[in-house]
Amino acid sequence: MRSWMGGRTVVLAPDSRELLLDALRPPAGCSLDRAVATTFTLSLETALSVPLAFSGFRLDEQPDPIEVMQSLRGMSDRIDIFCQAGAIGAGRWPSDLLALLEDVVHEVRRPRPGHIFHPKTWVLRFRDESETPAYRLLVLSRNLTSDRSWDTILWLDGRRADRINQSSEPLARFIRALPGLAATPVSPSRHAILAELADELRRVKWEVPSGVLEVRFHPIGLPYARRFPLDEHFRGYRKLVISPFVREGAIRRIFRMRAGQTAVLVARGAELDALPEDSLEHVDVYELDPTASLAGDVDEEETNRSFLTQLHAKVFVVERAKRAHLFVGSANATDAGLSWNVEFLCELVGPAKTLGVKALVGDDAPLRAMLTPYVPSVDPNGGNGEDGRAIENLLIDIAGGIRFRTTVTEESEGWVARIAADKAPRRIPDGACVTIAPHNRPDETHPLDPAEPLDVELAPRELADITAFLRLTASQTVKGKLLERSTVVCSQLDGSPDDRFRQIFARQIDTPEKFLRLLALLIGLASGTVTEIVVNGEGSGRWAGGAGQGVLELLARALAESPESIDHLDEIIEHLRRSPLGREILPPGWDDVWLPVLEARRAMRVEAS
Repeated sequence: MRSWMGGRTVVLAPDSRELLLDALRPPAGCSLDRAVATTFTLSLETALSVPLAFSGFRLDEQPDPIEVMQSLRGMSDRIDIFCQAGAIGAGRWPSDLLALLEDVVHEVRRPRPGHIFHPKTWVLRFRDESETPAYRLLVLSRNLTSDRSWDTILWLDGRRADRINQSSEPLARFIRALPGLAATPVSPSRHAILAELADELRRVKWEVPSGVLEVRFHPIGLPYARRFPLDEHFRGYRKLVISPFVREGAIRRIFRMRAGQTAVLVARGAELDALPEDSLEHVDVYELDPTASLAGDVDEEETNRSFLTQLHAKVFVVERAKRAHLFVGSANATDAGLSWNVEFLCELVGPAKTLGVKALVGDDAPLRAMLTPYVPSVDPNGGNGEDGRAIENLLIDIAGGIRFRTTVTEESEGWVARIAADKAPRRIPDGACVTIAPHNRPDETHPLDPAEPLDVELAPRELADITAFLRLTASQTVKGKLLERSTVVCSQLDGSPDDRFRQIFARQIDTPEKFLRLLALLIGLASGTVTEIVVNGEGSGRWAGGAGQGVLELLARALAESPESIDHLDEIIEHLRRSPLGREILPPGWDDVWLPVLEARRAMRVEAS
């Protein structure tokens, strides 16, 4: 990672998910109270790592599934992630723990035909021991995925002020609008919390990066809102555009330059190839050097890991009246990105010498060393990219236009899920095939028929195998080549009992060691205490302190400080007892310690009643 704008605006290195998790971690002495994120594409596997940041875990610590589950249980009620319907990555099924993201992920329908929900922001509210709130805003060009691209992030911390901060009003309006954009209604409780957070943001005073005089927020494409005044904001005598995707109309409107003025464009080579040559007159054009690295003074092996795969950052700089106006965020240099998609930009205003074009891409600027002059090339794909995008758009239309529901019932053979849709797909092109399947069983496919809504019953399965996440796949043969794309949709899950989460939790416990670690995690002790509970080399439990003293102390503390954790542990233990394998996981002598504690807990309930 190399800072190139000063303050808290930085370039994201290829391992930038780690940097994002750093930005999400609460300040010292604080804990997360609320988080709301927006992204275009979403990786569910990456989303699983987010609650770890709020709980203090790091990726390089390689937390096991029990730690992940415990973190998710404590954080899933506090996090909302809004993403474009049809743009959830359909990679491998990463974990049963996805069940705890079902209420976190909110799919957003297209804001208008042919356009997308594309912002990439995080708004966080923390609280210290005195319940005093602190706020953080992250404005990114990166989606919530593990993509290896060159991106940017703007990190602003803030505190609540006594009076309304007019510059924060657009940010508050953006957060308030999110529930109304969702394809499936957001629960009333989450809707109310987001409205409360939006109201608080109107009074937040943000700490600006060094050298910045003013910060402004620009949501784009919200319903019934004024269009982004591109001509007004991009009026100036020196301009820089960094954008992976570019279109002729937007480029001509931005670069209305005369000879002798400065105009710099950085984009992907394939995108530049598609522009008319005369649209780049008087413009210095660059693309990312494929061998560029942000590693700095590190060894050769580390440098190789830091190579950037492609440009994904979005930055606009306009100079006028000796001031620089620097825009960072999600919008590409396209008519859709600057007018019709839902996007979010943050504008930093400061002296041209610190935020201007020369400061960013001048001969001595660190970024300049990562660029190479653009050389036109011939597209070898022969238009297959457009065919692939057509299939992706079909998935977005179906995912955002149809509500899927998964209804669960218990039968003698196991749990049965019925997947139904509220309507049939509006259009499936001739020769195309669209199927749907449970995300954790992608081979269990069922076709979508444009003539009637989907209504299929799945084979019986264990309760822990029930999922609200469905895999939607579209395929079509074009010019003799099979093109296929998949996405994930989150259906509305009805009839699933609370015991489902406990069974999923219990399935993560496959050794006595994990069971004993779970015990300590449920009680909320520090990791130093957990190490006193170990298992021997043969896999049987050994109690620290002899005669079960260490575990007895843990359970006694739970009775005094968190008796509800005893109830939760009891449900997991009862589930383990139902199978021979589960009974083997309970350490020898467990009942001698557990049954007296369970009796004491029952006595507490009787006394409370």
